Amino acid sequence: MAKTTTEEPQWRVNQNRHTRFRTIVSVLRKYNVLSNLARQKHPSQVRAAFEELGPTFIKIGQILSSRTDIVKPEFANEFKKLQDNVRADDYQVVKQTIETQTNQPMTAMFAAFDEQPFASASMGQTHHATLLNGQKVVVKVQHPGIDAEVTLDISLFERALPLLRYIPDSSVIDLREMVAEIKRSLFNELDTSIEVKNGTRFYRLNNQDDIIRVPRVYAKYSTQKVLVNQYMAGTSIQHFMAQVSAADAADDHQYDDERQYLAQVLVTNFLKQVFEDGFFHADPHPGNILLRELAPTDIGYHETVLRKKGRLGQRPVPPYRLVYLDFGMMGAISPALMAGIANVVVAVTTENTQQVGKAILAISNRTGEVDEEAFFSELAPFLGQYYNSGLGDIDFQGLIFEMVKVCRSNNIQVNSEVTLLGKAFGTIEGIVETLDPKLSMMDVARPFARQYIRENFNLQHELEDGLLATAQGLRDTPKLPSRLLAALDTFENGQTRVNIVFSHRKMFIDRIDSMVNKVVLAVILAALIVGSSLLVQSHSDNSWITNIGIFGYVTAVIVIVGLVIGTLHEWYRHWRRK
Repeated sequence: MAKTTTEEPQWRVNQNRHTRFRTIVSVLRKYNVLSNLARQKHPSQVRAAFEELGPTFIKIGQILSSRTDIVKPEFANEFKKLQDNVRADDYQVVKQTIETQTNQPMTAMFAAFDEQPFASASMGQTHHATLLNGQKVVVKVQHPGIDAEVTLDISLFERALPLLRYIPDSSVIDLREMVAEIKRSLFNELDTSIEVKNGTRFYRLNNQDDIIRVPRVYAKYSTQKVLVNQYMAGTSIQHFMAQVSAADAADDHQYDDERQYLAQVLVTNFLKQVFEDGFFHADPHPGNILLRELAPTDIGYHETVLRKKGRLGQRPVPPYRLVYLDFGMMGAISPALMAGIANVVVAVTTENTQQVGKAILAISNRTGEVDEEAFFSELAPFLGQYYNSGLGDIDFQGLIFEMVKVCRSNNIQVNSEVTLLGKAFGTIEGIVETLDPKLSMMDVARPFARQYIRENFNLQHELEDGLLATAQGLRDTPKLPSRLLAALDTFENGQTRVNIVFSHRKMFIDRIDSMVNKVVLAVILAALIVGSSLLVQSHSDNSWITNIGIFGYVTAVIVIVGLVIGTLHEWYRHWRRK
């Protein structure tokens, strides 16, 4: 009896796995999800499928809604419509989770705890609370069993990927790579301890930077499934953006100073995160940025900050604050990668596409043979339209997707942190576009470029390198006449060899080889038909020789039919790609 009791749960687990797998495959087929994702078509069908499949897939869609380096902007915008319809857990369930995770009773941590959550999402729910010292906090608690549910759904989604073999070759994105990226993001979000470390580091680097404020993370009360953050008042910056849009429609300029200041602070602080800290918020969408208007009686209303750009003294800051939230998705940049990204920024300021392309290649991995000139040629149309353009004229999400697509088609794999950075800046751009569409990308990049050149320019090293190059040139100068005579002697003796660099030579050779093979096959078929005709005509009284001729006819017909079918199939594939 005991044996039956221990095996029954596993049997039920296996049954649930099979049932869930059949459900996932059925919905994927019903909405043609894999094909639509791989070819980036019909985003509304994919959204409907994710809604039907439940919390894990809703969260996948929400992650993809900010990843325009993975999906087209049309998909990202469609996924933004996904809403969590998750029932909140009862207070007793939340209490048990917190006490189990922290190994102490609620009364030992909180003076007050709101039993009703003010927000509930796929992964967990959030409550207001007060610590024993009177500090107001926000407590995020994971739903029980959500980690096992996510693990199961992701593993089953991966099992469904073999259905990709039924998708035409004209895929726009690598679906397996996309699932791997989603898996990493989901599991990072499930481990709250990662967000604790990220939040602590981000607080240290950015809190009190101008009007930027960051809530303190209370690691003492946080665990793998519980996160306790300082409560900071404010409303989503989305509300202010709506006010700005309404003011623009009414030609009202009452927000001009405030909106321009906010835009400048957002971009400047983001550049500081990237090029000074090497640690940036990778998901700065409007829901993760609060705006708080201060009243004259509020603490901090008369705050001042140090003047920048070498100026002495302090200056007052406006009576509003920007508050960053949610540190589950962050990007980290090594010093070497930071230097490479800086070179890209410096190259962009020169408006030299070839220089920009070389800087991009320096921070990317080559997954195959790369034709640099072809890459530069494909890069030029994208970059040309963005030089000296205001943010309001730039579809930055589309730019990121197309840039990644161009790199992939040229056997170039962009560093994952670089794509994460591009996505984050594209999100910031969406906010700044509303606040100050006249803010130019070059206006943002040039100050950093000048600062980067100043900080990385070492006059002594440059002089030493120049002197060494000059000395080497002077040492080689006496050898020039003898080398010139040797070259003329080689030319006179007919031993000269000219090397020609032929772009796409492998593709050209493959096509020539295919054409030659077809010509040879056509000659053989012609000879087979002629030979078979002679055998049938000249040996009509000899049945076995006649049969050989007929067999030659049949073989030729089969080969010709196969060639025609193959040619039509190639034409069809070419038409589908178009």
